[in-house]
Amino acid sequence: MLQITIKFQIPPNCEIPLLIANLVSSLGLKVEDNGAGSDMVLRAWDSAVAWQLTLSRPENPKESGGSPGQPDEGDLCVLLFRSLISSDKPEIEFIKRGSFSSKELDALASALQLAGQNRTVERKSRGDNILKPSAEKSVASLEAMGVRIYGLSEPNLGDSKAEISWDNIAGYNQQKRDIEDTILLALQSPGVYDDIARGTRSKFESNRPRAVLFEGPPGTGKTSCARVIANQAGVPLLYVPLEVVMSKYYGESERLLGKVFSLANEIPNGAIIFLDEIDSFAVTRDNEMHEATRRILSVLLRQIDGFEQEKKVVVIAATNRKQDLDPALISRFDSMIFFGLPDQQTRQEIVAQYAKHLTKSELAEFAKVTEEMSGRDIRDVCQQAERRWASKIIRGQADKDGENGSLPPLQEYTESAMDRRRALLSRLSDQSDRKPVIYMLIGTFGRSEKGEMLVVGGKIITFR
Repeated sequence: MLQITIKFQIPPNCEIPLLIANLVSSLGLKVEDNGAGSDMVLRAWDSAVAWQLTLSRPENPKESGGSPGQPDEGDLCVLLFRSLISSDKPEIEFIKRGSFSSKELDALASALQLAGQNRTVERKSRGDNILKPSAEKSVASLEAMGVRIYGLSEPNLGDSKAEISWDNIAGYNQQKRDIEDTILLALQSPGVYDDIARGTRSKFESNRPRAVLFEGPPGTGKTSCARVIANQAGVPLLYVPLEVVMSKYYGESERLLGKVFSLANEIPNGAIIFLDEIDSFAVTRDNEMHEATRRILSVLLRQIDGFEQEKKVVVIAATNRKQDLDPALISRFDSMIFFGLPDQQTRQEIVAQYAKHLTKSELAEFAKVTEEMSGRDIRDVCQQAERRWASKIIRGQADKDGENGSLPPLQEYTESAMDRRRALLSRLSDQSDRKPVIYMLIGTFGRSEKGEMLVVGGKIITFR
């Protein structure tokens, strides 16, 4: 007869005695004398390399010389195993010759649930958790879907030592202020906003934000600002990767997106849903749009501003291609915060974070050669300069004279910046089917109605 085996690992924080008690209560022979207990036969094997326990019903107890993990026909054996010579987690194994009964399946489900509940307890024990017990199930379901959840601990207000704070993002002071006014303060002190709405409106309607759009060129700090919000908001931030909602099955993608919003609304204090690269699935509707993308967009529109939105959830979306977004979606955003390329002062603050050993005059010179580069470009330039300097030290080619001889000099950074600029130019000029047109204008790197453009020497090179 076919032998069925179901095995899973036991979490480190799950108490083995509690698990055994749960199994005996579910599978054991009820003791009628006291009306409370259950009996099962337990056998233990102990050695220098592992310990092992088996549980079986008392109707078919094993002989003392039997081998573990080999049940008789129709008898369920529960085996618990732990290696003493490796760091592997303990394992529990349900073994039976023949099919499982409904009672045995219930016992299996109960054991799995017990292990899952202990994982929840581990999350709640990580200090100052802001979630109530009623929200734990929703959070667990979101995590099972692949949604990444940040900000489960108490908010780090004004803590510069937090994992990421405003101090990690140089410049962009106006954008930071807009985020605080639009999102953070509304979440931290909702009563103030509601009092103003009650005093100004004939019929009360919350003035707190439902959706905010971060727009701007790549690498300008949009996603980093979302990470700061997760640390300071006081409610969880749900990062929804594209692969979580996309599915090859008909109707599944929009169902998954709707489920994310439904579970987020079950969190008592609300949540923030962060949709990065929203232009990937919310482009302008036209005859060439794929049907699945059209349905996802429809769900998103209803959830942000429709009958299905309970206003517990704030949506933050980020894009570097606002012109591709559907107009109906753009109209749903209460606020749009633009992140442009950094100016001279901001670039100098950014390079100071990655090259603090340079003098103030050297930082200013370095900032000039990174004109029209994003914060991410500047970070990559600094990292490349550090790698080059490390290789020169290893090969004995570095000139270590001076106070900071072991650190890259300004020349390394400027050469790395010029290489980066050439790479950016090459990426655009390699598109041979586009004709370059030069405009004597001052602008920023990005996209316009005329096409992609890059400023070089005060001129904008536009590729159609």
